[in-house]
Amino acid sequence: AVLLIRAMIAAANADGVIDEQERAIILDRLKSVDLSDAEHQFIVHELLAPKGMQEIVAQVKTDEVAREVYAVSLIAIEVDTEAENDYLNQLAANLGLDSAAINAIHRHYGIPLA
Repeated sequence: AVLLIRAMIAAANADGVIDEQERAIILDRLKSVDLSDAEHQFIVHELLAPKGMQEIVAQVKTDEVAREVYAVSLIAIEVDTEAENDYLNQLAANLGLDSAAINAIHRHYGIPLA
């Protein structure tokens, strides 16, 4: 779960700024999870100091986790900048996801490829 939270935050920070909408999306997704005070503080800390893509990718050990990391990154943001699109493309490449896997994830979430 920590890896997926970090992936969402890193994607939101792809353009150098986690804006209010992106922050709201992340926090809204986490509302369904019963968080302790310590877990909430952890997330706030992560929002203030996002991890880099390479640090996240280094923690991915299976194809299933790679697809999950890409999926949470995709749904954490509205891909409306070139930096965000580039981030997702680089993330997919670093995770070793082929175009079929990427297309399947986009179709599943109803988010067109940029």
